Order: sequence, then structure tokens, then C-alpha cells
Amino acid sequence: MATTRPERRGTARFVRAGASGVVLLSIGAAANAATSPAVQPSLSVSAVATDNSELTTADQRRADVIGDVDAGIILRSAGPRVTLTGDAGLEFIGYARHTNGDAVLPRGNIDLNTTLVERMLFFDGNLSATRTRNDPLAAQSDTASTANTVSTLNLRASPYFMHEFTPTLSASARSDTTVTRNKSADSGDAPAPAGSTSQHDAVSIVRKPTPFGLSIDALHDDTTYQHGGGSVLRTDSLQATVDTSLENDFVVGLVGGHEHAVYTGVVQNDTTYGASLQWHPSSRTSFDADAEHHYFGTGWNMHLRDRMPLSMIDLTFTRTVAASPSLVTINGSDSNPATLLGAILSARMPDAASTDSAVDAATQANTLPSSFSTPLQITSESAQLTTRGGLNLAYNGIRNSVYASVWYEKADTLPGAMAAPLATTFDSRQWGGSLGLYHRLMPDVSAAAQLEWSQIDALGARSGDSSRQASGMLSLTRQLGPRTSLSCGLRHFSSRVVLNSASTTTDVRENQAFAGLRVQY
Repeated sequence: MATTRPERRGTARFVRAGASGVVLLSIGAAANAATSPAVQPSLSVSAVATDNSELTTADQRRADVIGDVDAGIILRSAGPRVTLTGDAGLEFIGYARHTNGDAVLPRGNIDLNTTLVERMLFFDGNLSATRTRNDPLAAQSDTASTANTVSTLNLRASPYFMHEFTPTLSASARSDTTVTRNKSADSGDAPAPAGSTSQHDAVSIVRKPTPFGLSIDALHDDTTYQHGGGSVLRTDSLQATVDTSLENDFVVGLVGGHEHAVYTGVVQNDTTYGASLQWHPSSRTSFDADAEHHYFGTGWNMHLRDRMPLSMIDLTFTRTVAASPSLVTINGSDSNPATLLGAILSARMPDAASTDSAVDAATQANTLPSSFSTPLQITSESAQLTTRGGLNLAYNGIRNSVYASVWYEKADTLPGAMAAPLATTFDSRQWGGSLGLYHRLMPDVSAAAQLEWSQIDALGARSGDSSRQASGMLSLTRQLGPRTSLSCGLRHFSSRVVLNSASTTTDVRENQAFAGLRVQY
């Protein structure tokens, strides 16, 4: 039975915050016009009418209107020593009838690259904000909503030394510290998963293959969680790679070394060995692959990218061990839709500034996606063997654009590990994908059709439990000006959750109508 929430003042705060955002962005836009176009404020305002704001069963669902104000900033600043890029902001979500909790959620990604000492000392940083499900198997909407939503903030600091002593001999030492924190978007939800801190240290000496090369790599990784209890996974390894350049664009290598790993009461010492391959026949095509024997079995990485005149594909496969989901991703910062579109357009516009402007114009005019569909980020406080694969496709024609993705992930607790509490661990198998078709009807009007689907099967102690979600959206977008667009559309969402452990099956349906205005200053 649905419970009635007491009336709160969250909507009033939401309205005041949104109004403040409008004022601040207006000031920022004026300052930006007077200084540098590398900083571009943006503002999106939308209203979503939904017949199931809490994503519950048909007999309990309630209708509401969700207000969404997104105040953001786009950064593209490239100087001789400092580069700052990203698209980030704050999203103010409020419910007119208080059927869910109001919230202010961060979103986006910001990258910092600095040169402290020329050709020697550097510092990189990253701040990203994403959202995932509080309960991995419960329904979650990918639009403006706080139902079953956890906001995840990742901060990475990476000081490093890198120097070329000769044209063929170089050395590097890098330390990456990644801190992850989670917070439930709605105070009525269950507590968010614990945050984590991951440390990755690497020292490398490399002699380029001319025609034979050698590299020595020392690695250290350590992951802990907020509530303590020591390391969930700690590994140390020392490896040597001998490689040779068969041609200018083809390099093969042999890898050998030793590693030491400690996780949940298990100590592993093993010899590592394997092979690597690099093939970069042109600036349009690259293929990198390696496979190695480890204490957990065979690990591998494979990445293929190929750019054609109007399209680009990006294919990735990985099998590795990790104790934090933020450290294992299919799509890096160079595999999002904007980057792939930029690579396609760069063949026609060699100038980077012109390419960036063209990407912005195409994204806003056609309401193109900001990211590809990926597996759900599930926090499991245990060392897991993770296998992932993903294929992304981007096509950009004169009037038509297509973006598609398919992916797979399986995450299992490492064999031999001590049993962990069910509340903090979750083994799973996921697959899914997305398809977006974007068509320009008139010079200032475009239409879009988007489909997205996913399935999660629980493994281990919760084997038999599963969740399946699918959504479809139709929308129209009209350009009101060079940097202003108005959009509206319809969306349908469905979910089925099967809990064999509780002998229940839950079906959720939601229908939405939405309209919004976006301004990029």
C-alpha cells in the first residue's frame, strides 16, 4: 500500500535554487562573453508529467509533475601548462505533489591536466558524478527522478613523473588516488552503499622497440571501504615486457613477471606471463590487445577503434580483478558519443576549435545522447573477477544520425574468498544495449526515437533473482536560436523484478510526457 508523505518545503527550496541558478548563469554568461569562450554556462529547464512517480506496481502508483532545473558549465580551456575540459552541473529535482523526495544531484565530468615542470612533473585530476540504483534489482528511471537512485561522486588525484632521457629511453612514476562517495537521492530509500578509496601506483622504464624494446613495470593496487576492516584487495606485481616492431605500425611483445595478491583472508603468489599486440595502421584505425596468465586465471584487454568518413566503431573487451566498480569501465573518457562524433568531424574540420563547435551544434540541434548505455555500476565490497564487453557505434550523416551500443558484464567473487555478508556483496551477470535514431525534419526541427534495454541476473547466494528493464522515447526538438532549443516528447518505461528468494514477481509501468528548454551561453 502506498504511504502518503508529509508535505515538505523541498519544492520551495528547489524553486529558489533554480531561480538562483538562472541569475548566476546570466552573470556567468555576461562574464564569459567579455573574456573567453572556453567557459560556457548552460541552463536546462523541463517539466515531466508521470503516472507513476514512485515506480511502484499498478495498484499503488501515483501521478505527479516533476520539475527539473539543470545548471551546468562546459569547459574547454587549453593553455601551455593547464588544460581543463568537461561538462558538469547541478540538477534540481522537485515533485509538485511530494510523492518523492526533492533533491539536488551533481552530474557530469571534469578533467584537469597540468604541467608542473616542463617534460618532467605533471598532475592530472578528475571529478565525476554519476547515478546508479540503490537496489540493483529494483526499477529505476533514467530521467529526472529520485526513486531508487544513488548519487555517486568520484574524485581522482594523479601526480606523476614522466621524462624522455633519449628519443628511445623514458621513465615514469605515477600515483592515482580515487575516492568514491555514495548518497541516496531520497531520504526514504535504504542507506547508500559504502564509499571506497583506491590507490594505484606504477613505476615504469621503457625502451622503445628499434627494432627491439624492453619495459619494466612495478605496480601496486589497494582498495578499502569507508567502514574499515582493512584492504578488500591488495596486489603487487613486477613485470618485464620484450617487444619488437615488425613494421612501423605493428608491435608484438612477450610479458613475464611475478605478482602477490591478498583478499579476504586469501594470499596468492603466482608467476605472470603473456603477450601483447599493437596495430596502428593509420590515424583512423587502432587495435591494442594483451592476454596474461594471473593468479585468477587469464586476464585480457582488447580495444579496437575504426573511423570511416561518416561513422565510427569502438569495441572493447576486458577481463580483470577489481574491488571497486568505478575502476572497471567499458567506456573511457575517449569513448563517449561527443568524442566519437568529434573524431568523425575532425576529418572534415582539422581545426580543434571548429570541431568542438560543430559537435556542440549537432548535439544541441538533434538532442544527441551524452553517453552510451553501459552496465549498471554495482558496489560489492569484495574482490571480484569481472568480464566485460562493449560495442559502440556512431553514424553522422547530413540529415540522419545513429548511435547504438551493446554490452555484457559478469562479476563473480574470487574463488576461495571468505564468505561476506549478503548486505555488502552482490555477484551478477548483466547485458543490454541502446539504439537512437535522429532525423532532421527541417533546418531547425529534428525528431528522435530511442530504445534502451537491460537485464540483471543475480549470481551466488541470490541466484534466481533477476531484473529486466526497457524504455522507449519519441521526441521533437526545435532550435529557437544558435544556442537555444525547445524539446518535447513521450516516454514509456517497463520493469519486471523476479525474486525467487521471496517468491515474488513485480511489474512496473510508467508513462511520461515532457517538455523542456535548454540554453547554452
